[in-house]
Amino acid sequence: MTPSTALLKERFKAQPENLKNIRDSLCTLLKNKGFNKDYSSDVVLAVDEACQNIIRHAYQFDEEGVIDLAVYLANNELSIELIDFASPVDPKCCDPKPRKNLSPGGLGTIFMNQLMDSVAYECPPPKGVGNKLVMTKSINSKD
Repeated sequence: MTPSTALLKERFKAQPENLKNIRDSLCTLLKNKGFNKDYSSDVVLAVDEACQNIIRHAYQFDEEGVIDLAVYLANNELSIELIDFASPVDPKCCDPKPRKNLSPGGLGTIFMNQLMDSVAYECPPPKGVGNKLVMTKSINSKD
């Protein structure tokens, strides 16, 4: 269930040079809402990793790609939605690799799953959308 009021809704071109803008928008929002630095850093890192995956894997650096970022707050939980319009991915791609098989690449899903309470693709995605990734993190006294 998505809360009705978004704290942030922005669209970004899915290009590596826009990752800083995504991080900055999120940092500013979280700071203005009073979240502490550790909580904010966790959320920003998870979103950055997810956006890198969208750029690299979903869009394969296609210059026409966009990422819609939305942030919601409800029921003592922060919810981040990332929507792309690329080909749908296998939702199991969010499952982190077993630690014994670690190699360069694929660490982002481990970070995302460790930093957030939940990380999941909405299946099927909404009509007209390629993929919708939803990540949540509970709030304990504004962490």
